[in-house]
Amino acid sequence: MSGETKSGREVISEFFAEILNVEGIDEKTVKKLISLHRENKLTDTNIQNSMEQLLQEELNNAEGKDG
Repeated sequence: MSGETKSGREVISEFFAEILNVEGIDEKTVKKLISLHRENKLTDTNIQNSMEQLLQEELNNAEGKDG
């Protein structure tokens, strides 16, 4: 450890830079969260709306596969 104190913003940026390397994550969800972070739109409302959008896309895809 370098002993250097990082700002909250730096810690969050590092987190989003490394999260795709975590095993077992849902890549679409993480990419959406990274996108919101980059756009400075990482708010409760935007996260909820994005997750609902991803869920709806998955449901639509499942319907298409089922018939």
